Amino acid sequence: MTQSIKQLHTQAQQALNNKEYQQAHGFLLAILQQDKYFADAYFLLGIIACDHGNFLKGSQLFEQALKLVEHFEEQDKNNTHSIDKTTSKVEYLAHLAKAYSLLTEPVKAEYSANLAMALISDKASALTFDTLGVALSKIGLHDKAIPLFKKAVKRDNKNASYYFNLGISQTFTGDFSGAKTSHLQVIKLDPWQTKSYTALSSLGSVNTQDYNLEKLKSLFDKASTPDGKLHLGHAIAREYETLKNYDQAFNYLTLAKQAKLAAINYNFEDDAKVFESLFTAFNDDKNEDLLEKSLSFKGFDNAEAIFIVGMPRSGTTLVERIISQHSEVTTAGELEYFSLLLKKMSGSNTARILDSDTIEASHNINFEALGQAYIEHTRVLTGTTPKFIDKMPLNVLYAGFILKALPKAKIICLDRSPLDTIMSNFRQLFSANSYSYNYAYNIETTAKYYQQFKKLADFWLQKYPDNFYQINYQELVNSPELKARELIAFCELQWQDACLDINANAAPVATASAVQVRQPINNKSIDNWKKYEKHLEQVKKIVNKS
Repeated sequence: MTQSIKQLHTQAQQALNNKEYQQAHGFLLAILQQDKYFADAYFLLGIIACDHGNFLKGSQLFEQALKLVEHFEEQDKNNTHSIDKTTSKVEYLAHLAKAYSLLTEPVKAEYSANLAMALISDKASALTFDTLGVALSKIGLHDKAIPLFKKAVKRDNKNASYYFNLGISQTFTGDFSGAKTSHLQVIKLDPWQTKSYTALSSLGSVNTQDYNLEKLKSLFDKASTPDGKLHLGHAIAREYETLKNYDQAFNYLTLAKQAKLAAINYNFEDDAKVFESLFTAFNDDKNEDLLEKSLSFKGFDNAEAIFIVGMPRSGTTLVERIISQHSEVTTAGELEYFSLLLKKMSGSNTARILDSDTIEASHNINFEALGQAYIEHTRVLTGTTPKFIDKMPLNVLYAGFILKALPKAKIICLDRSPLDTIMSNFRQLFSANSYSYNYAYNIETTAKYYQQFKKLADFWLQKYPDNFYQINYQELVNSPELKARELIAFCELQWQDACLDINANAAPVATASAVQVRQPINNKSIDNWKKYEKHLEQVKKIVNKS
């Protein structure tokens, strides 16, 4: 290796650490002009691609780096380069696994992660441990991710992001004490890691020097970004709820969401068009031309999948815990696979995963291939029991497509009282970067979205009575055994008494209900909306209009 390449490599690494991507890219191309077999140049180019959201290109560059690492060592007989082959392989495989997880390729992600873990030593960098942990957590393997995150924070106890990742996986696996400790360490290291304030607010009572109401309000006033105000505002609202000051809680929810809503280009009519397009596409009187081709494909012959759908915060996690207590059922959590595969197979290139263009383009889909691809994508988490659960609530939008791809699937839809559902959605902080939940930034658009959801759920029930089942949340929590038996029978399973013992369910919970659903079945959440009744007059008018 020439001195010139060594200098360029060092400069590229420094530029990348400073997020000076253009300069780093230039240095790396200069390296490859001198040595096209320099593996680490391809790896660093992959990092640049992933940092810009191009995970496909990143994965291809990581693969190229892996292919060249053997050749790289052969070229480096004099040991003039500081990176040994095993260390390079582990680092490349870790980032490849993460790229695959972000591409929704769970099988490839797990395979790459397993290869890395077979080679990794305790001397690996904190970043490599964290990267592997992220890859595994992204595909739902939180139990495997936690030991890696713990090694990351042990190697580098000054990095707030490593503690944040650990805290999230600890929450999902039910280690709430550990999660609190991790998130408190996050805000101690970096008070502006505002996601940890929201995480702490969901974990129960916390009152420390770094996390208390006055500190939160002070940070909220100083916050300069919509996302910062969003997370802090939600945490403040939770604190006021604890104090039973629901007026102030509602006030801070509204302020926090207004800041975010002003920063995005959301129009409820965009969501309304999606619902209308679904009604049109699956209305027997209107869809002959649209679905003519798709009907020529039979769906995939597989009866494993149980989809639990509905509005978020309507009881979907409770139903998941009941059914997944059955010995013949595994829960796979909230999977995005079906929606992303449908988008890809439709050929639609629009920005939204589901929109009118995608629905119209669905006639291009081979639904048998879609069903098979979906089942194969779940195999990292499923296959050990006869049935599995996919609990992505807004899969309710895809029910018609699901039953064309998997005609033997069962879909359970939660039906919770309108005002409880609407208020619970407004109180919840969903993914701040997902347009799917933009309706929840305003209480009135939340009410309008609920109305559209209810019409669609009733439509699916009428169209697919053998595969689509509605269960009322209030009836479930007030008569748990009766309604649970109905659920189990609908899933074509034999009743087991263990299904009611949900607090014994050790499966990860990757939702906002992680704390709540680890308690026995109860009806404490019924009529929670009444605490905010004075703020819901317009919502009542929207609900009653239908």
